[in-house]
Amino acid sequence: MNKRILRTAFTLIELLVVISIIAILAGIATPVYQTAMLTARINAAMNKARQVGFGLRMYSNDNEGALPSAKNDKGEPISTSNDAFRTLVPAYLDSESVFFVSGSKAGAAADNRVSPESRILERGENHWAYVAGLSSTSNSGYPLIVDHTDGSGYYTDKENTLGGTWKGTKAVVIRVDNSASTVKLLGTGAKRYIPRHDERSKNALQTDYMGDNIKLLEPAR
Repeated sequence: MNKRILRTAFTLIELLVVISIIAILAGIATPVYQTAMLTARINAAMNKARQVGFGLRMYSNDNEGALPSAKNDKGEPISTSNDAFRTLVPAYLDSESVFFVSGSKAGAAADNRVSPESRILERGENHWAYVAGLSSTSNSGYPLIVDHTDGSGYYTDKENTLGGTWKGTKAVVIRVDNSASTVKLLGTGAKRYIPRHDERSKNALQTDYMGDNIKLLEPAR
């Protein structure tokens, strides 16, 4: 009986071969899985940004094409994207859920408290940056809502830092015409950027080419 067991058991070399094959397969599968998960997260975030874009579109329809700028409907000066987006809640968007993105350094969660007004989009409850000064008749290719940046309009490949939500790979962009897309970032390291629709070698968030009084507003932090 013992001899039969010895003849049918795996040898040490066979076990090592099996373990090596499993390790190789795991090494191949892990990056693929991580990429798939990142893509799924970006797509979920884009759907949220699209809803913010619809809110802005409805606001512009009610205001002769104007978009939030200078002051919001609460009478507050608009100096951050939070200030601008407060105009949308609750008249055009009934909760804060579309403004936060899991893993975001600027806005990873929100409590969905919209009463009193002072609780709407408090610091840390908004992921999205906003290009203020545009209108519904501005060039349709201009970005209107984007992932927040490092504060200067650039993104980084360093995760868990401002502008590094998607590891410097892509950015969510909602344009003036309300089209939504994920754009592959150009540049390297901490100087990655969204390419302009008309000149890919330039940063779309360096807003001087859009006209006077156009400014990228980052989330409150």
